[in-house]
Amino acid sequence: MMGRLNERVAIVTGGARGIGAAVARLFAAEGAGVVVADVLDAEGEKSAAELGGPARYAHLDVSGEEGWQRVVAQVERELGPVSVLVDNAGILEAQARRRRTR
Repeated sequence: MMGRLNERVAIVTGGARGIGAAVARLFAAEGAGVVVADVLDAEGEKSAAELGGPARYAHLDVSGEEGWQRVVAQVERELGPVSVLVDNAGILEAQARRRRTR
């Protein structure tokens, strides 16, 4: 059954790659307007472009309230009220530290 999320707007944090990107693809396939929110600008923009339709990329560091306020205001202006939030953001600093110690 496709289209279960028609006319819905979803923000997917950590949506540039991995599980977040997979969730964003699924939501877009189900008809949602998807906002890929991430700190990985190039990957996030690519992920959103691949979704097509009303998908957008928004730079968002989830650790600060100001970033959330900016992104939610932008999403509501461009796509309408947020219906779904998938909080999938990870911690890039820890990943970088692990790579350095290998």
